Amino acid sequence: MVSTIKAKIVLLTFSLLCLLSLVLTGAACRVFHHDKALIMARNSASIAAFEGQLNTEIAELEKNALDLALMGEIYYQNGQNQVEGEFFVKQLLENYPNSMGNGIWFEPYAVNKNQKAFCIHALWNEDGQIGFLPSCVRGDYDYFTQAWYADIMRDLKKGQHLSWAKPYKSSQVEILMTTLGTPIYNQKKEIVGMAMIDWQMYTILKSILKIRPTPNSFVLFADKANDYVIATTESGIDNDAIMGKSLLDLKWYSEKLKDGVPFNYQGVKYIPYIKNLSNDLFLIINIPVHELFQDGIQHLHEMLILWLMGSFFIVGVLYFVLKRNINQPISELTDMAEEIGRGNLNVQIHLNKPKELAQLASVLNKMATDIKKHIIHLAQISNEKEKIKSELAIARTIQDSALPKDFPNQKNFELQASMTPAREVGGDFYDFFPIDERYYAFVMADVSGKGITAALYMMSAKTIIKNMLQAGNSLSEAASKINQGLYDNHARGMFVTAFIGILDQKTGHVDYINAGHCPPLHKTKEGYQYLDVVRNLVFGVTPTYQYELGHFVLKPNDRLFLYTDGVTEAQTKDEKLYGPERLKKVLNQKEGSVIDSLNRVHKGITSFTKGAPQSDDITMMEIIFHKKKSSR
Repeated sequence: MVSTIKAKIVLLTFSLLCLLSLVLTGAACRVFHHDKALIMARNSASIAAFEGQLNTEIAELEKNALDLALMGEIYYQNGQNQVEGEFFVKQLLENYPNSMGNGIWFEPYAVNKNQKAFCIHALWNEDGQIGFLPSCVRGDYDYFTQAWYADIMRDLKKGQHLSWAKPYKSSQVEILMTTLGTPIYNQKKEIVGMAMIDWQMYTILKSILKIRPTPNSFVLFADKANDYVIATTESGIDNDAIMGKSLLDLKWYSEKLKDGVPFNYQGVKYIPYIKNLSNDLFLIINIPVHELFQDGIQHLHEMLILWLMGSFFIVGVLYFVLKRNINQPISELTDMAEEIGRGNLNVQIHLNKPKELAQLASVLNKMATDIKKHIIHLAQISNEKEKIKSELAIARTIQDSALPKDFPNQKNFELQASMTPAREVGGDFYDFFPIDERYYAFVMADVSGKGITAALYMMSAKTIIKNMLQAGNSLSEAASKINQGLYDNHARGMFVTAFIGILDQKTGHVDYINAGHCPPLHKTKEGYQYLDVVRNLVFGVTPTYQYELGHFVLKPNDRLFLYTDGVTEAQTKDEKLYGPERLKKVLNQKEGSVIDSLNRVHKGITSFTKGAPQSDDITMMEIIFHKKKSSR
């Protein structure tokens, strides 16, 4: 027989949880199966829409080719006027700017019995203007030996009305492209040439390779008729190496692959979406099943949140049971607790049953005793001023210990830095370290805020930056990971401005990320000038920001001066700022060692502020590049 309060609560809770489990599990399963169907339909519709766009563009290209072929026949049969031919070819290219170029190409000696090759081909120049292929104008382009011409002409002579060449890189321009051709007939209905349109595949490849419905899905773009791989986003495969290879060189590909039918590859189940284009090219988008239905799983989790609502219901029932069974003991405990709340710490609660509440009474008695001890302990703590002083000392120690003091004096460059802390310790820091034997990293950064919080955040930022750069990431990848790491670990309202550079010790080339930091000064033969830097958002504000990379080159004997805003925002007693122009003027006064430069700036700031309290850390770094000129 259930006779204790604990037993009653356990039995009731277990019964309610079982009932709630059955209801919620059934509902969640129904929603999950419905979500799976919606996800499949949504992905299929999205990919089909992209397929429709490609087919529309292909149809427009084919229509344009037919119009060009008609113009070519008129040109051939009506005197072959060169000016008119160029006019019509150019006009058709202007009407369809999506093509790289178009033209009419004739069979050997078809136009001029004394000239084997003859063609008129218009194409877009780099400046957006239309010109004509010079080798066509001169008549010395032996296009008959080109694979695209031979393949298309072979198809046309077999009776095909339109023919697409196998994707290729032209000998004239190093761009991946394909060519569409249609026949030009003479009055006897004999093929005397072809009208052709070049379709640049870079734009379409760029769009295709961005198709990624889920993080680990991948795309294949290929020519099925010619068994030719054009591009793939499969991880671990070099596009340049696989381009032109057989589809069967792909480990996962099979002729038996069917749209929507899952297959296993490297221990992962994928669902393929196969879309055939009207010119025999085709797309396969492979999506991992577990990622495809990730949204459905998320919805399932959301449904299980209903457990929380069930928990509130359970709490209500338990409250009713507790109120009926232990109301009197609770009232007694409440009265005694109110006495303690009024400050009567000498009160003692005497309660023997029920056992659970007796234990609670014992805890309350101990709590009263502990509070008395704590009050006595608080009286012994030193005043708040001493605590603040202690905190600032700790923060200053943290900041000073984090800064490297062993400055490099390499064969190709020399580096020196300094940091003068303010009264209220801030979060300035600098760093430098090798990435490998060739590349060397340098960092100038400023953490928002003051005191021990800023010092600790500074340590975290310094560690994350160094780890990300030495982990083999590119500078762009490292910047994104640094930003994500600082965002995940940031205190309320804190962020980091930073200038991070990677110096190529052999060439002086510098890649950099400027995350909301002061622009450095670059000294050349003409003196110090501020760099026009690429500007990005500070680190730690939003986790998804994409950082843009910047570049410049240090020539032999060039210098780079980096600093924090404590330099340019140093103030006089009447709040007049030191400013960037004074900094540049002081640096340009004379040339000395890197240590001389730092000392000269510091003396200039001290002279300007005339004893005004230093409100922010003053942090500087200068690099001089020594390497002799060499080709990069």
